[in-house]
Parts: sequence; C-alpha cells; structure tokens
Amino acid sequence: MATTHVGPTQTPQVEGLPVWYFGLAGALVASYDISQQFGSTHPVVAALPLVLAVAHIALWFTVLSRRREFIRAVWRSKQARLLAVLLSAVRLGLQLLLTKVLDESTALHSYAHLVMGLVLLVLTSVGAWFDQWLILRTLNRTEDKTEARSR
Repeated sequence: MATTHVGPTQTPQVEGLPVWYFGLAGALVASYDISQQFGSTHPVVAALPLVLAVAHIALWFTVLSRRREFIRAVWRSKQARLLAVLLSAVRLGLQLLLTKVLDESTALHSYAHLVMGLVLLVLTSVGAWFDQWLILRTLNRTEDKTEARSR
C-alpha cells in the first residue's frame, strides 16, 4: 500500500488509488453497452471492451503495481460485492424499464445501451470511489487511535 509520511513522529497515512483509476473501472463496465450501441455502425467501437481490458491489465502490472494489495482490498470488500450486485440489478432494471417504457418505434429505444452504459459508468466510478473512501477513513482513523495510545 502506498503511504504518505505526515511527520517524523506520526504514523504514515494510507494513500488511496488515483481518481482516474475509478474512471477507468467505470469505463470498463460501461464499454460493453457502449460497444453494443455503436458497434454495428463503427466497428472500431466494437473493440472498446477489449482495448479497455488490455489497458487495465497493462496499468495493473506497471503504474498500479505498488498499490495492487490495496486494489484487491477495495474490490474484495463487502461494499464492493454489494456494489457488483447493485450494478447487475440496476442494469437489469434499466433494461426492463427501457424495454417496457420505450416502444420499438420510438427514437429513444435506439439509445437504450448508451443510457445503460452511462448510468453504469457513473455508478461504478462513484461507488468504487466511495468504497475506497470508507476503507481509507477506517484505516487512517485506526492508525490515528493507535498513535494516540502510544503517546
């Protein structure tokens, strides 16, 4: 885990993942729906999920290698599992809602995958960031209490 030293007598604070990581994770989740939306007219967009997965893996082994342990902790937490279940439920609910509300003849029906992709992008990014925030708050609070006791 990456840490920041805050002073000679204080314990280091645990640093979180960079904000762009959550945007990338959200884009990876949304890429399937976006590629479904535009893949037939733009074949390059059909490869978007694969390109983002390769970029994610490359970053995992290079830039994020020092923070791998923390990434695993964030994604294996109870909140992350709940987020995955909620994202699946939201996607299914959106798909059912858009299918029921929007008739095949309406122009909005053709944007159903785009709407689902954008909603999942936002929910994944914000949800994962919030999960990290909760973990960091707990870790840093625990370290602060331990430091206060040792004084």
